Amino acid sequence: MGLLKNRWKYSDFFRLFNFRDEHSVGRSILLANTLITTVANIFVSGVFYTGFLTVSGIDIVRVGIITFIPYIAWGFSLLSPVLLSKFKRRRGLLLFNHIFYYACVVLATTVMPAFVADYNQRTIWFAIFLFAGNVLNALVGSGTTAWHIHFLPDGDDRNIFFSYSNLISTVVGTVVAIASSVFADSLTGSPQQGQIITILRMVALVLFILCGLLLYLVPQEYPYPKSADKKVSVLDIITVPIHSKKFLLTALIVMLWNAVSSLNGSTWSYYVLNTVGVGYTYMYIGSVVSALGSVFLLKYWRRAINYYSWFTILLVTVFVTGLMEFPIGFSTSSTKWVYVVVSIIQGLNAVGTSLVFANLFYINLPHGNMDIFITFWNLTANISALIGSVAGTWFISVTEPHGPWMILGLPFYGSQFLVWIKFILLMGVCVYIKLIIPHIQPDRD
Repeated sequence: MGLLKNRWKYSDFFRLFNFRDEHSVGRSILLANTLITTVANIFVSGVFYTGFLTVSGIDIVRVGIITFIPYIAWGFSLLSPVLLSKFKRRRGLLLFNHIFYYACVVLATTVMPAFVADYNQRTIWFAIFLFAGNVLNALVGSGTTAWHIHFLPDGDDRNIFFSYSNLISTVVGTVVAIASSVFADSLTGSPQQGQIITILRMVALVLFILCGLLLYLVPQEYPYPKSADKKVSVLDIITVPIHSKKFLLTALIVMLWNAVSSLNGSTWSYYVLNTVGVGYTYMYIGSVVSALGSVFLLKYWRRAINYYSWFTILLVTVFVTGLMEFPIGFSTSSTKWVYVVVSIIQGLNAVGTSLVFANLFYINLPHGNMDIFITFWNLTANISALIGSVAGTWFISVTEPHGPWMILGLPFYGSQFLVWIKFILLMGVCVYIKLIIPHIQPDRD
């Protein structure tokens, strides 16, 4: 018992997550938020979100259109640094934003179908509520990162921090997702399935509010750095990051990744669920593998990052992700095994992918007004995702009504052709990463 106690006392986990000082308290709150938010997000995103939209009468094209809304709203983030610069303390503002956001995107969208019968009107109201919540979040939400970045450790400890954060997120999220999916699958074809999904969304709302209370009432709030020579302007959001070459080149990786990933980010699960006929439970096969991979393989990913560098592992994970887009295009109602096999490989790769992308923003982050760089990063990432989502939805709207096409004895729809386009584009992203790696190595402080 004494040996176990000592191992725990001197472990990396206990060293980073304890309540001995305000920084450790902050990290512990962030970890608790990760755990609770992971559970809540299961019920309002991904497969369950697709299921909610499906039972609400939203077809695959409308699903894609609704996805545009948050990205469009993020255009207002250009005003974020100007607005936030007027607040020396942001605790109350950020808590209000948190509650208002989830009241719009979870509560309002959940109860609205009970009052609106027409499917077209439902789509419009979905868009209104999503737009309202995301506009305010775009204006003030980035202030959260500028506050909580003080709790993140430096160097290898940041690798450890994100490792444990991703581990807990993946394992807990997968367990909850599978348990909920088994329950949802057992009600397939029953009117109760829609009711259960609605109840789970309300449970998620309560969890999100709890997260807000933890994030904005418990941790210490620090002064926010500002530019000493002039006030923040909207133009600074573009000009300042552009003059930081390494930060800009790193941000371009995320822009390209988001654009390509968003091509079918909202429609692929709809296709797999409704056309391929994969149940809720099997939709999470990749998450199960990722959870197991996080438990048993995460330390090896960390070692690989320390040995080869963040960007080399990034290149590997993006390449594997792109490579898997080709075979998964053969997923049909008669070849569900293809979806399962590819999902297993993607699940293993996702352990490294999520770890690398979680740290990418901080690697070449310049010193100075944090709000400017956070806003630039979020804005460009969302614009890229919007471009990809619009392009993918347009492609689906043009091709899906004319399918299926028979190829090699299998039915093919626009959704399958779209993943092949992703395969080609992600190979292009790999070329870009390979070319810029020598130019984005972090400076040694």
